[in-house]
Amino acid sequence: MRQNRLILLAGAVIAAAAIAGVLIALGSNKHVNAAETSTATTPATSNPFAGIPQHGDRLGDPAAPATLLVFEDPQCPFCQEWALGTLSQVVNDYVKTGRVKLVYRGIEVIGPNSQAGLRAVYAAGLQNKLWNFAEALYRLQGSENSGWITNSVIEQAASSAGANGKEIVAATKTPAVAAPLSEAAQEASAAGVNGTPTFVLEHPPGLPQMLSLSALDTATFEAALEQALS
Repeated sequence: MRQNRLILLAGAVIAAAAIAGVLIALGSNKHVNAAETSTATTPATSNPFAGIPQHGDRLGDPAAPATLLVFEDPQCPFCQEWALGTLSQVVNDYVKTGRVKLVYRGIEVIGPNSQAGLRAVYAAGLQNKLWNFAEALYRLQGSENSGWITNSVIEQAASSAGANGKEIVAATKTPAVAAPLSEAAQEASAAGVNGTPTFVLEHPPGLPQMLSLSALDTATFEAALEQALS
């Protein structure tokens, strides 16, 4: 059974109103070199987000009855594992069918270089390409805290995602990017999120349930999500 990876969030964050939902957290206390698990050399075979509405940090039908908040750090190798190995099937089974919409919640847990990636991801959201860009950035993931998230990498990921890289870089320090980044940190604090990836399912009127995943493979993840939705 895989051990949870919990990396404490840096700094104190003002708590926001408690989030109603299902908390699904996964990680490991073992340090993992992201370069050892990177799939950067593996090209995307298809676009799992094609034909699905994207607006800012949201993916899917805004009227979907349930919302899955996805807390990620672009430097996190387990986030990469989920995003490149499981997300596409979750999108196909739950988002395309209108059962669930996804909302990206980027938080820094690995180190300062994560901020550059998080800001770029949210900047891609201004072009409604956030999910495409986040996936493309995971394909370029390097070693944790090695400073691999540079403007050059951001522009490379943007090109793969069909976004304007120069506009993304220019937008990274704007209030339009700072606001959702701050909101994500507040929501993470309120929900007790202290590791990535973490998933919070909002499915009114159901009460919050906390689930622990032993793995990030599709079968394990969808079984947990299905139980939470029932």
